[in-house]
Amino acid sequence: MAAAAAALRDAPAGDFSFIYETGQREMDDKGIPETSAWAAKFNCGERSKAESIVDTKPGYVYDSTRQNPPNPSWGLLPAPGKAQVYAYPGCKDGRVVADVVRIDKGHTEGLEPRITEELVKLMVSAKGGKIQQSH
Repeated sequence: MAAAAAALRDAPAGDFSFIYETGQREMDDKGIPETSAWAAKFNCGERSKAESIVDTKPGYVYDSTRQNPPNPSWGLLPAPGKAQVYAYPGCKDGRVVADVVRIDKGHTEGLEPRITEELVKLMVSAKGGKIQQSH
């Protein structure tokens, strides 16, 4: 039981990039923290000012079973949206650490295409791990 509690409290020992994405309606009023344990682990610079990504198209995937009655924190029907991307620059070993908050979105509202593209760009900008280096 203690090991399970530690796994929830402590970051994993392995080194890998960390991109956190959440819907604004999933969070409490405090929002995302100003600092990141992952950024500290990789000696990243201070969190950048938010970059806004706007998408005029809705996402494609959502939870149709939770729409009657609608639950905003779980997610409503897909709609166009905006996200704030907070990056921590200069991370050790080319790692990428970022927090992405989708504005006025819940947990399951489909990721909008442009916002998805930005998430993929963050992912592919990270230095590869052991598997990529073995080729």
